[in-house]
Amino acid sequence: MALSTDQYLAADACTMAQWVRDGEVTPRALLDMALQRAQAMQARIGAVSQWLEPVALACLEAIPPRAALAGVPFLVKDLGAALAGGRSIASCRHLAQNAPVDSIDSELMARFKAGGLVPFGKTTVPEFGLNLTSEPAIGPLCRNPWNVARSAGGSSGGSAAAVAAGIVPMAHATDAAGSIRVPAAACGLVGLKPGRGAVPQGPQYNNILGGLASELVLSRSVRDSAAAWSLARMRGPQHSDSESAPKRHAPKRIALLDLPPQGVPQDSQWAAAAHASARLLEAAGHRVSLLDSRRLEEACALAMQAFDVFGSRRAAAAVQALQPAAPDMESISWAAAHRGQSLRALDHVNAEIAVARCGALLDILWQEFDLILSPALAQPIPLLGQLPTTGTGQDFAAWQAHLQRFTDLAPYSPLANVAGCPAIVFPHGKAQDGMPLAVQILAPQGGEDLLLTVAAFFETEAPWPLLAPMAYD
Repeated sequence: MALSTDQYLAADACTMAQWVRDGEVTPRALLDMALQRAQAMQARIGAVSQWLEPVALACLEAIPPRAALAGVPFLVKDLGAALAGGRSIASCRHLAQNAPVDSIDSELMARFKAGGLVPFGKTTVPEFGLNLTSEPAIGPLCRNPWNVARSAGGSSGGSAAAVAAGIVPMAHATDAAGSIRVPAAACGLVGLKPGRGAVPQGPQYNNILGGLASELVLSRSVRDSAAAWSLARMRGPQHSDSESAPKRHAPKRIALLDLPPQGVPQDSQWAAAAHASARLLEAAGHRVSLLDSRRLEEACALAMQAFDVFGSRRAAAAVQALQPAAPDMESISWAAAHRGQSLRALDHVNAEIAVARCGALLDILWQEFDLILSPALAQPIPLLGQLPTTGTGQDFAAWQAHLQRFTDLAPYSPLANVAGCPAIVFPHGKAQDGMPLAVQILAPQGGEDLLLTVAAFFETEAPWPLLAPMAYD
């Protein structure tokens, strides 16, 4: 068939791959459509930071004919998984001037390519991923396709914007403290953060962050996220379909956390989305109990302690290795690096203990509950400029203030990274201003399949728009 824009926009990745396998559409036609849309949208949303058409053309020649995602155009986040032929810049001016071309794919990227995905560019991130918005000083400025005055989230903001705007049906993303889930919430997408060790991070371990970070994709449909998970996973399912399906005769015990720990204010519209999703689960036969946020106070404090140490120490290591000039890094990156340089060996030991303790505290809750449901965010999606990384100062106080902004926006996110459990965010309703609302669900380690099954239930019972209105302009 002659591929139209409307057909492209209506299709998810699994549909596109089926077209390719059936011989109805060529991978080149899909790539041309993706490139056309990316170039047309770039000035409006700034989703792409590197254009890698030669890499894509080489991939077209090597697509396995029956691959699960054969011929699907794809974008790669400029953090984490290395892509041969691209450069790992992380929105840092120094790296933009000095980083070499990557010569090999990471294991995860090799799996994505073997599954038929065709990467043609890298997406916009904040410098070193140190923000929950994607507005790097070197550009491009990434905007939310639902409202270009607002952030697309971070640090996978460019990937989220590209998917929500209909450039690609899915894009690579990483998450060390919410960087898959916050952009998913901001842009009305599905974002699964796998548990610790569930997907490969070698051979270069570019995004390991002490074991906090995971990688997968942002997508518009649950089955697309499930397809990516099937390509990436390092272990078999620990729940059979009959065990994980949310059926009336197999109810799950679900904790509803509607207020953040540590006294963080909760926006009422995001809390209402969590309560609405809880009612749907109850109607399906599940047991939902309100969870007192004080039961997570210690775990959440430990999570931020660990992120502070591992995040700042990684920034310090980057400075030591790169030796950038003062103007070649943003203020908040210098603040993180200075914090990391001040840490003692005992701080690292205590951070490792915090990780173990955090996981143990969650294990206690998993004796009572199968899942933890919460709002995805505690505040409305930020306006551009609301989460600054320049002009902030370069001392510990600036870094502390930056971490507090993390906590105020996404207090539910770091817990899953530090405890090592999987978590998923998906849309559930809209705010009064028309922006997406979303909920988050956590599961014990090995529960990725259960999370996808529950998300698929919501996709059927409370379907969400697949694209931001901008996609149809």
